[in-house]
Amino acid sequence: MNLSGRLSQDFSRDDKYLMETQSMNEKKGKLKLILNPTSKPLKILVFLQQIIKQFNDEGYEVDVYRTQGNGDATEVARQTAISGEYETIIAAGGDGTVNEVINGIIGYSIKLGLLPLGTSNVLMRTLNLPLQPLKAAKLITQGYTHKIDVGKANGRYFALMISCGYDAFAIEQTSMLAKKIIGKYAYVWAGLTKLYCYKPHRISLKIDGKDYPKTGIFVAICNARSYGGDYQLCPEAKMDDGQLDILLVSSNSMMQLLYYAFRVILKLPLEYRDTIRPRAREIMLNATGRVPYQADGDIFGQLPVKVEVVPQAIEVIVAPPTN
Repeated sequence: MNLSGRLSQDFSRDDKYLMETQSMNEKKGKLKLILNPTSKPLKILVFLQQIIKQFNDEGYEVDVYRTQGNGDATEVARQTAISGEYETIIAAGGDGTVNEVINGIIGYSIKLGLLPLGTSNVLMRTLNLPLQPLKAAKLITQGYTHKIDVGKANGRYFALMISCGYDAFAIEQTSMLAKKIIGKYAYVWAGLTKLYCYKPHRISLKIDGKDYPKTGIFVAICNARSYGGDYQLCPEAKMDDGQLDILLVSSNSMMQLLYYAFRVILKLPLEYRDTIRPRAREIMLNATGRVPYQADGDIFGQLPVKVEVVPQAIEVIVAPPTN
């Protein structure tokens, strides 16, 4: 299958993509690899030296930086982009690491490469990138790129989606230890074991400057169709259409929301009267009481939040055409 066919679910400008695609192979340069050493320590131990050797064999100089804590990757990515010494910055970790790197390079002319060293690697799945580290590294050396949109929530950027409601509550309740032991299923465990203390709030929306007539107990704003791995909340979302897709669950029933959650897990459609799917460039979310929201799998803050799309904000390395 050609590239256009493989990416058609997530990109709307495939013909333009093929024309704009370009290669780094004409000139070898320096790569900055920002590594989260806590994401998958065993995988890093097995693959890191092989990855560096592969880059070196292709003629690239690699500088590796191991992050020290939350937010560290953002500052290092920003300084890397400002320096002008590197043509590509590589996020080696999970979606949280990718999110931090993106927040550091917005507004700068630098390519983004991705290595699958995290738990879910949702952005890589969305972009149909290889989930084997050495294959992903080989793809980076080929250097074909495509510009994608990102979202911005109260000034902070996200690649995939934000949401508020039960899932943000579950993420807030999930311990780092649980994530290390059972990976993405830690969120499901936290959500189920803490269900008794969850109190849903009504969330109001303003879409492109206009008050939306309905409220809900769960809202997701998606830049990409993938959610938490192989699941989909907004199957029509595309990462280059200049819009954000919205899923609003307007039901008052927690049981109904859990029913929808299990349908998502089972990969069944959510076409019901209690789910609404508008699209927009700017959304305001508000609620009474304390309502956290998450973006790309991490808690970003509490409502109210202003969410907007930033078109073609990141030049990301993708798979080359196959024909």
